[in-house]
Amino acid sequence: MQHTQRTTRIRFAAACGLAALILAAVFLHAPWWLALTAVAAVTAAAVRLWRRRPAYRRNGMEYFDRIISGGIRYQLVSFITVIVVVVGVCILLAIWSDCSILTHDDGWGKARGVIYHFLDPGYLNDDETPAVQGFMLIISLMGMVLLGGLLITTLSNIVERRVNGVERGLVNYPGIRDHYVVIGYGEISVCLLLNIFRHESERLPKTGKRQTAKLPKIILMTNQDIPCVRARIQSQLAPELERKVILYAGNIESREHLAKLNIDTAREVYILGEREEYGRDSKNLECVRIIRELRGETKTPLKVNVQFDRPASYSIIQKLALPAEFIADDDGKSVIYFRPFNFYENWARLLWGHYKEADYADLDFKPLDCDGRHVHLIIVGFNRMGRALLLEALRLCHYPNYDERTGANRTRITVIDKAMDDLLPQFRSQYPYLEQIGDIGVEYVKGRVEDTAVREMITAAATDSRELVTIAVCLQDPDLSLSTGLSLPEEAYYIIGREPEGCIAGNNDNVRILIRQELQQGIGEILDADKRKFKHVKVFGMLTDGISGHLLDDTAAMWVNAYYDLKYAPGKGSPKHPVYAAYAKYLETHQLEGTDILDLAAMPAHRAEAERTARLLWYLTSEDFRFSNRYQTEMYGIYQRYAENSALHEMEHRRWCADRSIIGYRDTCAERLKDIDCFKLHWSIVPFKDLPEKERDKDRDVIGNMKKILNLGPSTLD
Repeated sequence: MQHTQRTTRIRFAAACGLAALILAAVFLHAPWWLALTAVAAVTAAAVRLWRRRPAYRRNGMEYFDRIISGGIRYQLVSFITVIVVVVGVCILLAIWSDCSILTHDDGWGKARGVIYHFLDPGYLNDDETPAVQGFMLIISLMGMVLLGGLLITTLSNIVERRVNGVERGLVNYPGIRDHYVVIGYGEISVCLLLNIFRHESERLPKTGKRQTAKLPKIILMTNQDIPCVRARIQSQLAPELERKVILYAGNIESREHLAKLNIDTAREVYILGEREEYGRDSKNLECVRIIRELRGETKTPLKVNVQFDRPASYSIIQKLALPAEFIADDDGKSVIYFRPFNFYENWARLLWGHYKEADYADLDFKPLDCDGRHVHLIIVGFNRMGRALLLEALRLCHYPNYDERTGANRTRITVIDKAMDDLLPQFRSQYPYLEQIGDIGVEYVKGRVEDTAVREMITAAATDSRELVTIAVCLQDPDLSLSTGLSLPEEAYYIIGREPEGCIAGNNDNVRILIRQELQQGIGEILDADKRKFKHVKVFGMLTDGISGHLLDDTAAMWVNAYYDLKYAPGKGSPKHPVYAAYAKYLETHQLEGTDILDLAAMPAHRAEAERTARLLWYLTSEDFRFSNRYQTEMYGIYQRYAENSALHEMEHRRWCADRSIIGYRDTCAERLKDIDCFKLHWSIVPFKDLPEKERDKDRDVIGNMKKILNLGPSTLD
């Protein structure tokens, strides 16, 4: 290889020397013998090239194909090179032959004459000899071919290739900065784009004018057909917003393609993956590592929101700590903030969590007391959506009327699916400790809503005045889901009561029905507007509402985490200890010793410092504890509804036990067992009455801090 490169350099240098020799002979009017020597050298070189013509012809065709199929810069350079060579040869011939072209001056004058004839055939002179006229004609023809033909063809080709490249997503823009990046086109991509623009619009100052121009750009990269993706986006986004979206063609696994997204200057990244792609969740996770490498050094971690499509993958992420190579640099400093999410869990949170939509009723849509009433959730369809609703209910359905001694007033959950025998073993292997949740009973039923036994069970629940029933139809087929939800036993929609005037039919106010619909248009909108038989029927699961900024906002969970980290100070060997030491020094400097971080954050003068401390601690927290803090804040809505009840701290302990059981913690009676977090063991998964007073104080802190955390509001550092 080195010998070949050295030979190439020698030949190139020899050619340059020979060209210089010929130019010197022409411009300096060298002796005839020097010119003859140059001609002989050129002839010898031509003979040598002729002997090797097959190889050069093959390489020449390859070079020609590379030029016409290359980029804009390559084509322009090649075109200019051809013009320079042709004009240069004509100038050399004019000077060598000493012919008269436009002027009888020196070599520079003849060169100008050649250039004039090359640019404009109108300089032809009838007074010259036939030989000179023929030479001038050749120069003019070359000018017309190169400038009138090749130039126009090259420019047309450049424009056509550029337009084609933009349409196919092959053009990238290195100058884009402070933008959003969306990797992959999936079910919720358009919804995500709308939410990003809505969020950014809310952050802009209110001037009464449209400020679309100030919105950041969004780069969306996908391996799907770009024209089809663009058509879908154009059909749902306003033209001024659609122009803010730049589509790139690329593969989520390609570092080269990801490098074109300007990750080092991006504001935020969303990794959605491609719709129905094999190994989607694994590819999304590997993409996180590549983004960390591309991000480079940064003052604040880049937030990378990663969708995990399958609940099983999402559950695994909640249990494991991500290796440092995915999120931190070689010095251990956080480069990215990894934020996983799941579309189906998001919808479960929109139904019943702290960020629930106002259109949906709570599972306890009538306040529960000790009169024997309880919640009964019936889930039809044990698919991804059905599992997400079940897990969310297991985290939230902890009410003050549950009697820990007798087990009375337990929440009931019934899951119905015709393939339950195949689905249940896998689910139980993924969540083996759900039986530890004492205040909720789950029943798995094999069957269909059309089966007589299932319909009788639904009828019995709907007519039992002690049960607050919610029926969630989660079938994936929208038409089948809709027909199933509207074909339940009549008792689920209305009841017939006896009055002195006779029988009166009215809506069953003890039942709420939810029907999964990916698109709300059409029948879904009509159903929401119905105030008669289907008054308590709502659609959910729409792709347009599966993701939003507040669902991915961890500010409240961050404050929860900071409070406990600082109250129970980490040891000197912990990565969090330097943050704790800096916080303690700050309090000492400002004479605020003993002030907890929530009270410090409530002071405007110290809010920024408190939030910086909370964020540093949050970045150093493992993923399973982050989720534990997030799910704690999900109960805030329920705690607020029962604010006057004295059993809130008991509800919090039962919620914590349920959350630990879902993540995979197993109860153990060994209080001083080592490595309980490593092996997911915990001795506090017991009834509240068996807890030591110190552990009960933690549950009381949750209730006492709730109002403080809600009053702190959103982050002030964004």
